[in-house]
Amino acid sequence: MVHRDELGYELISALNHNPDDEGLVHRLVDRQLTDDPECEFLTGVYRMEPGMKHPLHLHADSAEFYYVLSGTALFTVADEQFEAGPGTAMYIPANVGHAIETSSADSMELLYSFSTPDLRGIGTRWL
Repeated sequence: MVHRDELGYELISALNHNPDDEGLVHRLVDRQLTDDPECEFLTGVYRMEPGMKHPLHLHADSAEFYYVLSGTALFTVADEQFEAGPGTAMYIPANVGHAIETSSADSMELLYSFSTPDLRGIGTRWL
């Protein structure tokens, strides 16, 4: 068991090696944190401050789920763009391009989950 207040935020760019990717993550559950080789998914909290971007990309080997906890942001999923706020849930299948951008006035925080337990196994490709 872990409480997110016990974990420090990590720069998302340090996890995915893309200096253009902005924001902070709390990894809550994954194979590394649980030290369980049979852990089946990866879940965390992603925070973006005003004016940040999570550039267009896809995950070749994993579906992803978003649930907006606070704030609003502009989301791109496939060919659709929409603003979403608290209570919005999104399922993003593998191989579907997606991006997030916060306005200059809004921060945003969301819960994310991958169907793969390790970031090295999601197959991220920047578009």
